[in-house]
Amino acid sequence: MKSSSTRVAQRGFGLVELMIAMLLGLILIMGVMQIFITSKQTYGMQQSAATMQENARFVLSRISSELRQVGMFGCLDIERLPIATRNQIPAAFATPVTFQDGILTIITADSAVERVTEEVTLTASGLGAGWLLVSDCVAGLRIDSGVGVTAAAGDLVVPVRQLEYRLADHALKTRVNGMGNFETLIEGVSGFDVQFGLAASDADVHVSGAYVTDVTGLESRVRSVRLVLQLAEDPSDPDAGSVKTKDFTLVAALRNRLD
Repeated sequence: MKSSSTRVAQRGFGLVELMIAMLLGLILIMGVMQIFITSKQTYGMQQSAATMQENARFVLSRISSELRQVGMFGCLDIERLPIATRNQIPAAFATPVTFQDGILTIITADSAVERVTEEVTLTASGLGAGWLLVSDCVAGLRIDSGVGVTAAAGDLVVPVRQLEYRLADHALKTRVNGMGNFETLIEGVSGFDVQFGLAASDADVHVSGAYVTDVTGLESRVRSVRLVLQLAEDPSDPDAGSVKTKDFTLVAALRNRLD
């Protein structure tokens, strides 16, 4: 006959103990799941914020670089060319930066300015440009009008492009040389604004007064451009996203007008 102590040692879990164990296990699982869900949400928010930051950096860096190149043509100083030569310059060059009807237009020289080593005939379209300037950097200047232009050995070749940026369908879009459709650069854009810093006169080099949006008739006094880019996780409803809508601002100086 087994003793009473042995019978007690062989007893299993009762219903109450089993329910308590299940309840504790459920609480533990729910806690782990809550931590997992919170971590996932935090990761998603961080990813969204990082994407917004990277998109803003990419676009503002790109546009500011193009703005700083406005009026820069290597060794070619247009203002010092003879009057007869300057008269060949396309009229569009007089207003290299405009913001009209929500479109930012920049006329800027390509960074691929180079000298040719032998005589060659080039076209603007062949170099992905809207205009092609060929000069000896002294007095001579030839501009491609669509049929090509001949560059002699030692001439400087300057491709000039027209770049356009606009906000459409919650995306910042661009096109080159006014041809074709606008293509998307980044999405998630809820606002795009451009303002201009003006000098007090054509002779001054410093910005005077507040930034303005309308520079009609004052284009020669523009010294810097302020870009304001507003990004949202859900541009159609900026307040609905888990990441707060952010404004990114950058001011780019037109270097050739600060000398």
